[in-house]
Amino acid sequence: MERFRTWNEILMERLSDPEDVISYLEVSLEEYLDDGDKAFFLKGIKNVIEAQGGILSVSEQADIDPRFLSDVVNNGSMPPFHILSSIFTSFGGEELINLSPTNIMSNAVSHGKLQTSSKMGSEPVMAGNFTERQLQNIKYWKRLCKHLERSDSCLQRPTANASHYRDLQIGIKGFSLRARQTIKHKEISASLVMRGANAIGHFYTLRVQEEEIERDFGDKLEWWAKAKYEKRVAFRNQDADPADENDWPNQHEWLVNVLEKIYKVFYPRLEKLMIGV
Repeated sequence: MERFRTWNEILMERLSDPEDVISYLEVSLEEYLDDGDKAFFLKGIKNVIEAQGGILSVSEQADIDPRFLSDVVNNGSMPPFHILSSIFTSFGGEELINLSPTNIMSNAVSHGKLQTSSKMGSEPVMAGNFTERQLQNIKYWKRLCKHLERSDSCLQRPTANASHYRDLQIGIKGFSLRARQTIKHKEISASLVMRGANAIGHFYTLRVQEEEIERDFGDKLEWWAKAKYEKRVAFRNQDADPADENDWPNQHEWLVNVLEKIYKVFYPRLEKLMIGV
């Protein structure tokens, strides 16, 4: 009789790839800062530790005391912020720690979502000032807003904050457009984002129309359903370097064009989708 692999076996195989680890950690942190689900966040870290060879292997790669990871795996303890940063950085995800601006990180601390100390030592969660990378993010999004104004786009103007992505509301609850730029992988992307309790149902209802949607869009899309509360349909440009400020006009033009195309293709379908909700 043929044996079907378990979900955990499939997950471990995926998390053996460092690039999948980066995406997995990114989503885990995004969702933790959003809903404070500590158990889900720590489970994500434990999965990465298991898939990457265990506590000693990951602690050596991240250059941290293995006792921190042992506390996570065996005691369910939240590691201090600098340990999280070291783990993310060791897998090539140094940008992940800047997913949210400083004030969001500070709010996380005030609500008990991030520790500033542990029995192993203490360290400030984040400096009061923005990092160089965060300042660059702010500048990048300000330029995107100016490009939207010049092009008289129908898209919402995003606020310029320190995150490496910005969500644009489209007037339908649970859905938004996302512009994203990643220096580490030298890419930018545009996507439709689905959030909330009905996200998984909406995602697969649209996925049934994949062939038709991609024909209307004019290219293959990435259908991404890994996140707990968030599903995405994305299109990436892997030939763009957000660190190159001289190329920003080209990147912003690409983002606006693709976001508008995603809006045009999906909005009528989303309206029909929401009739029965």
